[in-house]
Amino acid sequence: MRILDERLSGIAALQAGCERIAGTPLPFAYTLLLQRSAYIFCLLLPFGLAFSAGWGTPLFTALIAYSFFGLDALSEELEDPFGTQANDLALDGLCRVCEISVFEALGETPPEMIKPEKYFYS
Repeated sequence: MRILDERLSGIAALQAGCERIAGTPLPFAYTLLLQRSAYIFCLLLPFGLAFSAGWGTPLFTALIAYSFFGLDALSEELEDPFGTQANDLALDGLCRVCEISVFEALGETPPEMIKPEKYFYS
């Protein structure tokens, strides 16, 4: 009973942590500051690189802008990891792995793995 109580307490603590993650969006000020900083930096970067990079300035600026705006989009994508949209955590698959482990421990035939759906790399 003691071990079961410890396991249940651990699971409850993990659930509480996940609920805090799901219920805490990124602050608007953070998003605004990140976007404005990226825009200003990418606007001023060509002037700083013009003499040293020459004709390669547009290429370098485009690569750096792509990185900054990609990180901005990534932060918005990771803001809610527990949804059912594309690229969210595959919680059904994770639960199925646990279910398979329990079935194997009991000596029963485990169910098949769930195939990923609606996931893409963007």
